[in-house]
Amino acid sequence: MFKAWLLVIGAYLLGSVPFAILICRPFGVDPRRAGSGNPGATNVARLLGKKWGILTLALDLGKAVFPVWLAKKWLVEMPGYAWWVAGTGLAVFLGHLFPIYLRFRGGKGVASSAGVLLVLCPKALAVSLPVFILAVALSGYVSVGSLAAALLAPAWVYLFSTERAYLVMTVVMAVLIWIKHRDNLRRLLRGEEKSWRKSER
Repeated sequence: MFKAWLLVIGAYLLGSVPFAILICRPFGVDPRRAGSGNPGATNVARLLGKKWGILTLALDLGKAVFPVWLAKKWLVEMPGYAWWVAGTGLAVFLGHLFPIYLRFRGGKGVASSAGVLLVLCPKALAVSLPVFILAVALSGYVSVGSLAAALLAPAWVYLFSTERAYLVMTVVMAVLIWIKHRDNLRRLLRGEEKSWRKSER
C-alpha cells in the first residue's frame, strides 16, 4: 500500500513539472503571459517555433508515460491493481492541470492524457490521434482537435479495454479537458479563437 501511495504522490509531483515554462525561460518568455496564455506545447510552438513545441510535447508525454509504466510494473500484485494504476495516471494528469509549483494553475492536459493512454490503452490513443489531426485540419484550430479527441476518448477505451478503472479515469480526464478549454470554447463561439494556420503565417 505504501508503494502504491508513493507512486500516486510521485506521479502528481512529476506531472506538476512545468516543462513549457522551463523551456521558455531562457528566451525570456513566459507562456502564461504570451500567446494564448497556456503553458503547453501548442503555445510554446507559437512563441518559439515548432521544434521547441515538439520538445515540450515530448516531455509532457514522457512525464505521464513514466509513472504509469512504473505503476504497471510495480503494482501488478496489488489488490485493486487496475484502480491504483488508473489513480497513478489520473494523478500525473492532475499534476499537469493543477501543479503545486505554479499555485495550481497549469496546462490543459491534452499531452499528459495522451501519455497516460499510450501506456494503459494504446489502441484508444491510436484512434484518437487521427480524430485530432482531422479535426485540426478541417477547422484550423488545435483546440477543436483537442476537444474532439477528448470527447471520443472514453468511447475508444470502452471498446478496447476491459478495465472499468481505465474507463472511469478517461471520463474524468475528458471532462476536465473540456473544463480547462472553456475559454477556447467561448472564443470559438465568438469567432476569436487563434487559428493554427494563421499563427504560422
